[in-house]
Amino acid sequence: MAEGGFAAKVKRAVRNNFNQSAAVYGAFEEQYRFFYTLTRKLVEWMDVKRGARVLDVGCGNGVSCVALREMVAGDVYGIDLSEGMIEDARRRISDPHIHLFVGDGERMEEVVPIRDADAVLYNASIFVFPDPKGSFEQARCLLKKGGCLGFSFYPRVYAPGEGDLIGWAYEKVGYSLPKFRTITSWDAACQALREVFGDYETTTYEMPGTVAFLTDFFSIPAQSASLFPKLSYETRAAKVKELFAVLGEWEGRMKIGWDMAKAWRR
Repeated sequence: MAEGGFAAKVKRAVRNNFNQSAAVYGAFEEQYRFFYTLTRKLVEWMDVKRGARVLDVGCGNGVSCVALREMVAGDVYGIDLSEGMIEDARRRISDPHIHLFVGDGERMEEVVPIRDADAVLYNASIFVFPDPKGSFEQARCLLKKGGCLGFSFYPRVYAPGEGDLIGWAYEKVGYSLPKFRTITSWDAACQALREVFGDYETTTYEMPGTVAFLTDFFSIPAQSASLFPKLSYETRAAKVKELFAVLGEWEGRMKIGWDMAKAWRR
């Protein structure tokens, strides 16, 4: 994939947003243990076996790597575009079986030494990749035959019998919806998965939604940029609080859905 134009611009923005997010991510995770839990849900659904060697693409501050190591007891390799997130991960993680790398998830072979992974995960990361097919092609080369690739996607917020509550909140407060909330859509990610791996399966992990969780999650600099791009972080954070405050009338009925997909190297 050419590194100029749109893709390069996206990657610079993603790197900068996540470099700014390390400390906030850590505080959020301490309170909610969310990314740890989401990783475990994805790994359980993928049925990754004990002793597996696993690659975590878009590993962030390493929380998902820790969860993987606890579950599979094999070597875990994590790669992330953000130097700030990897530096934070290296400060907190001393396990010699967790190997962390700064690098582009669409050019993993240049950075990651593993060539016979049992599983490759994209835990809440594939939606910021401009070229999911290119990344999946790289991942396929790093997977052994019979290995599994899985990803979890950007959250959907809804209530039984209702549609997109984030869209509803935008309308309620009079804000304009961003043109795109994700760089890559769910449909585009699944199409890329089909083109590279063939058949795939999907599921949804559903969790209760609360105004507090949503406000804190989307107040993370990198997440707030998906809702209010091109604004300063201080402005985004204020708008996030206003946006989710109106969802108070849905408290107790809201759900957050994390769609997941998996495929195998045949």
